[in-house]
Amino acid sequence: MTLRVLVVESEPDELLFLRDVLTELDGSREWSQWTQVEAEYADSWKDAAVHLAAGRFDVIVLGLDLSDSHGKETFLRYQAAAPQTPVVLIVDEPSLAESLLREGAQDFLVRGQVDCAPLAKAIRSAIERHRLLAATRAASMVDSLTGLLSRDAFLLLADRDRHLAESMHRRQLLILAEPKAQFTDDQGRDLGVVDAAEQLRNMAGATDLVARVGLLHLALSVLDSEHESAEEIWARLHGAAAHSGISLGVAVFDPERPMALDRLLELAAGDLKPATTAS
Repeated sequence: MTLRVLVVESEPDELLFLRDVLTELDGSREWSQWTQVEAEYADSWKDAAVHLAAGRFDVIVLGLDLSDSHGKETFLRYQAAAPQTPVVLIVDEPSLAESLLREGAQDFLVRGQVDCAPLAKAIRSAIERHRLLAATRAASMVDSLTGLLSRDAFLLLADRDRHLAESMHRRQLLILAEPKAQFTDDQGRDLGVVDAAEQLRNMAGATDLVARVGLLHLALSVLDSEHESAEEIWARLHGAAAHSGISLGVAVFDPERPMALDRLLELAAGDLKPATTAS
């Protein structure tokens, strides 16, 4: 099976290096299903646009600073030109990659850390995540009652947060929430969930993931940053929840001691205090 790759990079030495890496990967044991790598190369947005118009690619390996396009603008151009093609970013600093993963990029590598095994892994995961995301979107990413992300969408995107946290050596807070009140009928329960969803949405930041993941359970995925540590995030959210009629449980992903998303959800559920107040 042939893997078609478009490599876009303006630095001649870096472009030559990526060419060598992909040549080495051709037929390599790094691949589980592809037997041949067919790569095309471009050193500018204008040149890459010609390649994109002429054919379909399985993945784009994209350097962001080109002679005729820079930074986020470069990614948005490719996203508009080839929205169905997963993108692996080559970046100098991981901070920009974080925001672009939120915009739709599937993976990234830091310049200077590119080699056969990391590039093969990034390409495989980018293609797989893109397929899963397309399937999730087809199955609906939005919970009809609350307007939040659905469970399937949350599991997909929160796992991408986990991958990002590990790559950037950050911590991820995986938080479960539920209304404190107990409910005696379906209508009361639905109203309680809608209210709790609104409260959690108001507590979340602009880039945080907020979802409904069960009949009463809501979920939040948050990455810490240089501006707000995991401890500060939890203190803020826990304080807000005390006045909002919802209970919270938390699990923290530590890149020094990584664990699977399923395990994080189990720990957050175990930390979630049961509802005790009758409605």
